[in-house]
Amino acid sequence: MKIERALYHSPSMHSPNMASHTALTCHVPCKINLFLEVLGKRADGYHDLDTVMLAVDVCDTLSIQPRTDSDIRLQIDYPSDESAAHEYPIRFAIDDPAWNIPADERNLVVRALRRLQVELGTTNGFDALLSKRIPAQAGLGGGSADAAAALVLGSLAWSGRLQLPLLSRIAAEMGSDLNFFLEGWSNRCWTAHCSGRGEQVTPVANPADQHVVIVHPPQGCDTGEIFRNLTDHPPQTTQPPKSPPGNSAELLHWLARGQNEQVGTLLYNRLDQVARARNPWIDRTAKWFDRYKPLGQCLSGSGSARFCLCSSRQEAEKIGRELALLNECRVFVASTWRTSSIQEQIQPLGFIE
Repeated sequence: MKIERALYHSPSMHSPNMASHTALTCHVPCKINLFLEVLGKRADGYHDLDTVMLAVDVCDTLSIQPRTDSDIRLQIDYPSDESAAHEYPIRFAIDDPAWNIPADERNLVVRALRRLQVELGTTNGFDALLSKRIPAQAGLGGGSADAAAALVLGSLAWSGRLQLPLLSRIAAEMGSDLNFFLEGWSNRCWTAHCSGRGEQVTPVANPADQHVVIVHPPQGCDTGEIFRNLTDHPPQTTQPPKSPPGNSAELLHWLARGQNEQVGTLLYNRLDQVARARNPWIDRTAKWFDRYKPLGQCLSGSGSARFCLCSSRQEAEKIGRELALLNECRVFVASTWRTSSIQEQIQPLGFIE
């Protein structure tokens, strides 16, 4: 997360105090899963996971401004046709599921702010503006990242301080990936080994930068459906489930030593086979990547985004440009996300921990 104060003006939101005022704004990264093993289904319906997550610099931007009433209103802006430096966007149909994101109480940003509002006992509301670049139904954790950012900004704006124990508890109750983002902002460690259903986060060493090409096709994957098909309705295939080439501990060993070549050989996702069975675009993407012989490739989360690990940023840019010319999928070139900690960022802004 990168936090800053900024002028916030959005007349379309019709807020009673919506002249330009100072707002809190933050930029939030997405995540990819370098390793994901599903250990089994839990009694609560979730699944126990063994996963290694890495934050990369494909980012959403969230801004919030206090209201004079208790309403929480969210406006969402979507990507324009202009490319960012790291992005090769493509326009699909108006009902593109990547941007089919509700702005009401179903949105995790609204739910996070509502929950925090109750916990803090405040009657003040917010106008929130979310600029989306992280597509939905991609396995990139965009919704969780946005919700975690909402908790941080809400805590700062409503109470004047950062209340990480409270935020961590709310995050763990809301979803599996939120705590990864909170932990990253707290400890400046954007690589983590996550267990439980993903909410148990252990930061890990990762001194080298990773450079990846992420491809997100026009057909997304529903997380719940992918997990249900994994355990309840496995894909009908003559091929046995692929075993991991190693384990998370081995991958973490090479990450800590900055050896991306070895990391690339250990990329793994238990959900890959079932996601391919549900979404033919994933297999097509894998074949595109194969032509370039990257260090490795993997599905992120439950898909449908897939990434390949490259030996350099230059190689990633070259692959990204060439895949973008196919004009079939959304293509992002990204590198490891690194920022100072929340504590270091908020002190100059006058907040306390």
